[in-house]
Amino acid sequence: MYVREIETKKGKVWEIQGYLGRQPDNTPAKAKKRGFSSKRSALTWFNNEKVLFEAGQSKYNKKELPDVLTIRQLYEMWLDTYQHTVEESTLNKAINVFEVHILPVWGDVMANDVKPLALQQYVNTLQGKLLRYRKVLGYFRRLIKMAVKMDMIAVDPFTKVDLPNERRNPKRVKQFMDVDEFKAFIEVLDSQYSKINQQAYTLLRLAAFTGMRTEELLALQWQHIDFEHNYIHIEQALGRGLKGGTYIKAPKSRTSQRTLKIDNEMMRVLARWFESSIYNSPTDYVFNHDGKALQVLRPNKWLHAVSAKYQVANGLSMHKLRHTWATLALDRGATIKQVQTYLGHADASITLNVYSDITKQASDETGSLLAGLIE
Repeated sequence: MYVREIETKKGKVWEIQGYLGRQPDNTPAKAKKRGFSSKRSALTWFNNEKVLFEAGQSKYNKKELPDVLTIRQLYEMWLDTYQHTVEESTLNKAINVFEVHILPVWGDVMANDVKPLALQQYVNTLQGKLLRYRKVLGYFRRLIKMAVKMDMIAVDPFTKVDLPNERRNPKRVKQFMDVDEFKAFIEVLDSQYSKINQQAYTLLRLAAFTGMRTEELLALQWQHIDFEHNYIHIEQALGRGLKGGTYIKAPKSRTSQRTLKIDNEMMRVLARWFESSIYNSPTDYVFNHDGKALQVLRPNKWLHAVSAKYQVANGLSMHKLRHTWATLALDRGATIKQVQTYLGHADASITLNVYSDITKQASDETGSLLAGLIE
């Protein structure tokens, strides 16, 4: 043990550090504190802390974990590590899945009480509620695997459960606009909506003509737009953080950071919005509310308002505008590689998977090309 007087910004104080005893795992326990007005008060505090430690009531006593944890305790342990490995937006999605779908049912259940029968009933119920229910199970299974690894349970109960196929949506939402619908949408934007809400008009038109992600549009700053050479540089995105907040982050993947060539008319639309906006310094957001980045749901609300008022782009979301861009680009002769690059997909397989309906149509149309050689 040592007790010494030290100099601080607030003057001289006493500091003490010493050995309290050993933890249950045989590691030494030490206590240290400063700020005492005298050597005597420092010693009094230390002796009191030692008595508390020996009684198991000191803050320096290690808390022994029980042999088996509840699902909620496992979740908190898992989250403590997971939160340091992902972006805030990804963390927010994971927390939402647990709080909505897993913890209300399983939070207070001990890990060794997650039995196959109850788990099978939960799986069946979840499959009836969610089209993509296996994503929820994926998170739940991470906790069960932790329990197995920590010898809380001997066998993963998921290995004894049947996972039914995910249901198909019987009322499949429209994925994109065809050429005529797209023309009607742009006509309404240019001739009517541009006079009602110039900012919303500019954003929706830019989304339609570039296929940019909503989070890329919302993070766009004027410094990213090259008016002289007709380029937009996508260097960042808006993330949806905890408790409804937003933050600026890197684009979705390395290939999402890209440069887009923009047509002349779209650049004129952007230039007109630049001249009209009071927030047009290089670091100002192109689309903003009182200078701050828009909320993530705002563009969809604008799109739905246009659909309701003018009966165009019916049933579409901002993400479906991105699908529309890919559809029309492929229809006009763009290659999968070109679409992949422009949209910022990390891999061409993503483009193929996301736009499988489009590529299937292209495959159907090319399937008989060689047959014409022998007619």
